[in-house]
Amino acid sequence: MADDPGGYGRDPSISFAVGICVATFIAISLYNVVELVVIIFCVFKNRHGLYFWSFISATLGIVLWSLGYLIKTFRLARGTLLYSCFIAIGWCLMVTGQSCVLYSRLHLVLHDQTYLRIILGVIIFNAIVLHIPTMTMGFGANSPHPEVWLKLYPIYEKIEVTIFFLQELALSLIYIICTIKFFRDDSAYLGRTLGNTLRRLITINVVVIALDITILVLEYAGYYDVQTAYKGMVYSVKLKLEFSILNELVKTTTRGRIISSCGCNGSQPPHSPGDMPLSPCNNNNNINNNNINVNTNNTSGSGGLVFALFHGSGTG
Repeated sequence: MADDPGGYGRDPSISFAVGICVATFIAISLYNVVELVVIIFCVFKNRHGLYFWSFISATLGIVLWSLGYLIKTFRLARGTLLYSCFIAIGWCLMVTGQSCVLYSRLHLVLHDQTYLRIILGVIIFNAIVLHIPTMTMGFGANSPHPEVWLKLYPIYEKIEVTIFFLQELALSLIYIICTIKFFRDDSAYLGRTLGNTLRRLITINVVVIALDITILVLEYAGYYDVQTAYKGMVYSVKLKLEFSILNELVKTTTRGRIISSCGCNGSQPPHSPGDMPLSPCNNNNNINNNNINVNTNNTSGSGGLVFALFHGSGTG
């Protein structure tokens, strides 16, 4: 069979320069994965919950995705089944895992269960209608008779990349808007700290969106080989930035000690700082928000549920 100049088929034809780019991006992806594994197991005290497992899934997906394209691009194994399985499984875990990471922290600032269910439903729907056909076409394009698949796969690839971009863009924008609204009532207590935190949160999310845009640009420009390797690196960077986002929330809520959310006066600390909710607490300081029980020793007010994520009590 002739080489596939587009990179979609089983025998990609790449230049030396493209090979260097691919190897570099994959190396950075795998290095970031090592850092992520260390961070995950140092940060999460109780390893359960949707937030923790979404992180694990997305990180594992980056490994499989990167190894799959490393094997395919440099022809490190005979046949196509091994790298096709790595790429297909890794892609599902990496992309939908990232969306689940974004979704699993939305409950911190969005308490409407109807909206949360709709968002989760959209993620599941997109996973089904995009992952299954794309994987089928991917296996077909790398089969001994790929002619039909090589016509369909590049078209559907662009569609799914665009839709997943829009999905993550929507999740990021919803988070930004809800965070601004949620902390509006705390501005009198946090003052400049809140303003600085919101600016940093928005900046980090804008960086994430910009990285996703570069994936789209490479895809539509026809640099498929570079785009696939680059995508793994981008997703590893986005996961690292995810910790920065939550660290900003932790700093703000810890420094601010949002006393008003506990019905306490400014000179008296909360009676039970370990049981503070993200939303105003009741008279008993007993929290059960979205079935999340918070028990931390150094947070109050809206910091409680932020630490709940780190302690593995995320949604789900």
